[in-house]
Parts: sequence; structure tokens; C-alpha cells
Amino acid sequence: MTTHHAFDPVRFELPAHLRKGATREQLRAELLPHARRCLEGDPGFFVLTGLGHFDEQEYREFAVTASAALGELVPQDSKGTLLREVRYRGVKLGEGATGRYSDSRTGGSLHTDSPHRPTDVPDYFALACVHQAAVGGDLVLVRLADIVARLSERPDVLDTLRRPVYFDTRDDTPGAARTVLRPVLEHTDDGRDRVHYLREYIEIGHRRDGVPPLTEAQIEAFDQFDALLDDPELRSQDRLGEGEMIFIDNRWTLHGRVEFQDSDQGHQRLMLRTWIAADVS
Repeated sequence: MTTHHAFDPVRFELPAHLRKGATREQLRAELLPHARRCLEGDPGFFVLTGLGHFDEQEYREFAVTASAALGELVPQDSKGTLLREVRYRGVKLGEGATGRYSDSRTGGSLHTDSPHRPTDVPDYFALACVHQAAVGGDLVLVRLADIVARLSERPDVLDTLRRPVYFDTRDDTPGAARTVLRPVLEHTDDGRDRVHYLREYIEIGHRRDGVPPLTEAQIEAFDQFDALLDDPELRSQDRLGEGEMIFIDNRWTLHGRVEFQDSDQGHQRLMLRTWIAADVS
């Protein structure tokens, strides 16, 4: 059920003087305090509002500049794409060799972005809402800390989640790696767990030739993890409006959406996504 208010405590309106032609340095001064408080701390995300006056090209330029204000933009494919359209491309999650969550209109399947990348995974990502769906499309967010706390009485599950699994890379380029090996929970130098998760990509990866099948313990651990992702008490659910941009910490915030339907007439749901290697020092 959409609340339309779950993100309100961390909705911040862009000041009027930054709404046209703002530089990276100006936006960094504005966004950095929000990033330090909301991304490096709780709740793991914040929403920037007041962008509805942009046309689509201006929105694209702003999304790139605002994202670069918080760090280095990370390419999202082998072509070096820094800004990707998240919209329905007529495929289902996991379909074919390359079908991705961002190309479908599937709901559920809470995950982190890019757990299947052979290279470094982005620390943050951002979604700028250009056009919203006619029905559905609400964002759903869950804090990793809440999941780990709930699993504190199941050390066996936590131990299993900290062992590497094979993610399918969704890359059919000749010579490209078909899987990448990394744990769902990765203990970091600062004493926190970082999460990498999209269950469908794990299941596809473990069906690849030469990759061992998932064990019963792994399947149980993922079932326990998914049950917590489905727990309404742990979820923040809200709907981005057109002219809003959300920044999410990809290290310890899992996200998904409610299945959506586009209008028979008018615009498709369109989000502009960036991936960011954090620099909040």
C-alpha cells in the first residue's frame, strides 16, 4: 500500500537559486550535508524535490551534475554509459541472456544495484523521476541493519550469507565473464556489513555450466532473507513524483518497486539512473 509520506522526513527542496545552471561545486555544498546525514547514516536515502520545472534535457544534465557532486560517476555498461534510462523495454526480469530488472516492469525482487558487476559496485545510486507510471511504480526500501538485527538469532543464516555465491553477469558479449563470485553480506573495514543481492541473478548464475547448484542451506538463507524483505514493518514505501530525485546508499539499503503499468496514452514511466563511487569527505 502506498503511503505517499514515508520519504517525507528526508525530502529536501532544492533552493530556488540552484534551479538553473548550478555548478557541481554549488550542488556539492547543498547536497553534501544530506549525504553525510542520510546516506552515511540513517535512513540510507534522501529525496531532492523542486525539479519539475526542467525539460527532459535539462533534467538529464542536472541528474549528472548532482550525482557528480557526491562522487565519481560509475559507467553502467561496457559502452561507458553514465546516465541510464530505467523504463519498460518489453522484457521480464532474467529473460534471455541480458534481461534486467531495470528493463522490466516487475515488482518485488528487492535488491542492490549491480551485484553482478565483475568490477567495483557503486556506493550510491540516484533515480530522477521524469515521468511516473499510470499505476504502481512506488519505490520500496529496506535497511540492511534491520535485517541483520532480525537474523541475530540465526548465526547459521548470517554465516551462509557471508559465503561467496555466483551472480550471473547478464552479459552475453563474446569473451565476457558469465558469472562473478561475491558474498551477499560482505564485512567491511569499518565494521559494517555491505550487501550485494538480487536473488534471480544468483539463481541464474548457479544454473550455469560448471557452477555448483545452490545448497539447501543457501536456499534456506535466501528464503529467510526474502521473508524479511517482505516484512511490512521493515519497509519504507512511497512514490516519487515527477520532478523528484532520490539518492540511495547502495551498500546497506535494498530497494525494489511495486509492479507498474504505463498509460495507453501519454508518457512511459521514465527514471534516469546514475551510479556513484562515493566521495563525502
